[in-house]
Amino acid sequence: MTTKISSQLFPRLTQIFAIASLTALTTIPVISQPSYAGDTKFYCDTQNGKYFTFAKTEDRSKSQIIGWTSTDFPPPYNPKYRCQVVSERFQRNYDNGTLKVISTGIVNRQPVICSGSNANTVCNSSNLLFTLKSGANRKAVANRLFNDGALAAGKIPNFNSNSEDIMFDFDIYLNNLQGE
Repeated sequence: MTTKISSQLFPRLTQIFAIASLTALTTIPVISQPSYAGDTKFYCDTQNGKYFTFAKTEDRSKSQIIGWTSTDFPPPYNPKYRCQVVSERFQRNYDNGTLKVISTGIVNRQPVICSGSNANTVCNSSNLLFTLKSGANRKAVANRLFNDGALAAGKIPNFNSNSEDIMFDFDIYLNNLQGE
């Protein structure tokens, strides 16, 4: 009798264990992968005749991220073009999970603003959001371009780099913007 129950129970337990193992293995990667896409949308639009990169968040509020007014760059880099290109970069980096931190730096001897996934972000050509005017003070320009109150909330102490650089947590910044 014991052998009969064991022979019936063993295949069933093996089947249950196999299903539980497969479920656990397929669930863990899904849980550990961040889901960025779909939460916030970045786009270029005009307001009062000026171009802005906007963010539309999950709660449908619309916030200005950056205004594009500089005409210091040669064609085709007018405010409209820069707005469109940079808005796409914000979206791509957000979708990739690399818009956690905004930082300033130098790429190809030009002052830039870039994004990254943590406080160790170093600007390079793959995380570049946009280039600043040659010789510009990166920190001063970032302070002027980004919203003061939201910027203050998200600032990260930047002990390892040039005092001309600034770094801030973009999620905190976005959460502290006043939406329309």
